[in-house]
Amino acid sequence: MSLADIMLTIGAVTGRSLLGRRRTILMVLLAGAPVLLGLLVRLGGSRPNALPSALDGLVVSSVLPLVALVFGTAALGSELDDGTAVHILTKPIPRWAIVVPKVAVAGGLTALLMVPSTILAGVLIGGLGGTQLALTIAFAIAVLFGSFVYVAIFVALSAATSRGLVIGLAYSLLWEGLLSGALKGTQLFSVREYIRGIASVLAPHGTVTSIVGGNGFVFAVVAIVVVTALASWRLASYEIRASE
Repeated sequence: MSLADIMLTIGAVTGRSLLGRRRTILMVLLAGAPVLLGLLVRLGGSRPNALPSALDGLVVSSVLPLVALVFGTAALGSELDDGTAVHILTKPIPRWAIVVPKVAVAGGLTALLMVPSTILAGVLIGGLGGTQLALTIAFAIAVLFGSFVYVAIFVALSAATSRGLVIGLAYSLLWEGLLSGALKGTQLFSVREYIRGIASVLAPHGTVTSIVGGNGFVFAVVAIVVVTALASWRLASYEIRASE
């Protein structure tokens, strides 16, 4: 069995485990929150001027990190907690071949929920005007990138500690929600700022502001690679301690 086949199998198993009935229903409801807000705004009349702050505040800062947190920590952490990961950890395969498909599947599921949610919420809030639609699409693409960055971080957390869900929640609320916007220079280490940067490049000029700007693409890709590498290294260490 080739390494590619092993990775595909890991991805398929991860996908089935993440799509449990209760988790799926919960994630669909959570991802639907921006759409519900957009519907309420639409009933009161579209508000194009509120579109950037609404998508940034509700989707990027609140719902996206939570959906990624649940998928990211469950992709690896649940297997480590219940002991089922021991079977694959005893196989002579590189640890990155375990982490990469889990990040890919969990990130893909997060994007699958959050990108349509962003588009629907944006259309409901801002309407289908040229500028508003372009702004909505820009945020949707930025959310696509952000989904994989967040998931990579949460997979790494689950590899590092059995309390990845709690620590990830604190990270989302405190760092991404409060500190990264309050302390000068910390935006360079904020996924939220990467998403803003990507959106600022793709959106009509002047509609979205960001400190990192177009570098958001670079920072996002680098973060995915570095964090995935750290998760792979940590998983290798986990195997050594387990064998002892």
